[in-house]
Amino acid sequence: MNRPDNTELALLAVRRAIGLWAGLSVFYLAGYYLFDYPFPTPVDLVAILVVVCLGVGLGVAFSFASPLPRETGLPRVVRTALIAIPALGIGIALQLFIEGPQGDRAYYAMFALAAWLGSTFITEDETDDEEGADASDFDVLDLGR
Repeated sequence: MNRPDNTELALLAVRRAIGLWAGLSVFYLAGYYLFDYPFPTPVDLVAILVVVCLGVGLGVAFSFASPLPRETGLPRVVRTALIAIPALGIGIALQLFIEGPQGDRAYYAMFALAAWLGSTFITEDETDDEEGADASDFDVLDLGR
């Protein structure tokens, strides 16, 4: 597994979350003037920030369990489905919790997008191949062996 150290990973995740939050905030501000969306209040902007941070956190946690494959194709498609489908479900629960059944913002889509983009920091090594794992990969406790 090829991953940055913890400090760098945290900084990358914060940078990704702030960038997504800024982009979504500009989208909703522009939507007010162009498409007659409701104006985003400071509470809405904080809710967007919280949803994006939670989504990026889920994506980073998911990438520990399933690192991004080096090769393109079916493995990446399956991995995207494995993160996007549950993220949409969790996002719908967040949508109902934050706004109730009559929501003006698409928090579920923001959460799923943030989770998908947050899961790209950890990748497989070139040495990870299809041989499978050996017994040393599963040694959780070093029992003095």
